[in-house]
Amino acid sequence: MNTRKKRLLKNNVAVSGEALDSSMDSMEETRFRKRNQKLAMRLAEKLHFSYNEIECLLLIYYKLQKGSKDFKQGVDKTQFRDVLHCALDMTDDYLMDRIFYTLDKGPSSFMTMETWATSLSLFLRGTLDEKINYCFSVYDAMGEGILGRETMFHLMKNSLLSLSSDEDAEDTAKDLIEVITKKMDIDRDGKISYNDFKQTVLKQPMLLEAFGKCLPSRPDVHTFLSTFVQKVGKM
Repeated sequence: MNTRKKRLLKNNVAVSGEALDSSMDSMEETRFRKRNQKLAMRLAEKLHFSYNEIECLLLIYYKLQKGSKDFKQGVDKTQFRDVLHCALDMTDDYLMDRIFYTLDKGPSSFMTMETWATSLSLFLRGTLDEKINYCFSVYDAMGEGILGRETMFHLMKNSLLSLSSDEDAEDTAKDLIEVITKKMDIDRDGKISYNDFKQTVLKQPMLLEAFGKCLPSRPDVHTFLSTFVQKVGKM
């Protein structure tokens, strides 16, 4: 794990009945837990985390919030991008912007505590259906429910630019679009609808991130979970 990742995730421990964070004053933590008890209970009922795990995630949010540009507004976009980049190894600038707006869904450049927990539930323990809906929404920048060739080309070119020159990226993107379209375009209309995408990924899950990385890898999921879950099973 790199130094920035260690610094971002350290000191968050999920031990029932004990302090959640060894770096925080016990009174401050007690006030935090009491203030957010109802939210934690509600989130534990609908997300893929226990109550104690939710408390830990909210505490991580709170520590980030204290370094926000506006504490009252919450964790800002730049801080969330830092988490995506340093802790979850997502590095594409365009996709990180799309990820933020897909998860947050509002005009604000700040993320609420509830959206934070919901996002981590998806990233760390989301179902395949949840991830399919999310990935398609990230790729569908126009919100039309369809990925046309222009959209696919933009996504593929951005993903490939870091690996090759602009001209090579264009040629490779065009070739990959042809291959992926043949696999995903079930109704053969030259576009990939949400249904095309979902049915293809259900049969071939490896194509879930065909247009760019917008989910953490298994090792990164395991690393993040290990910061607040006592025993992380095999991924």
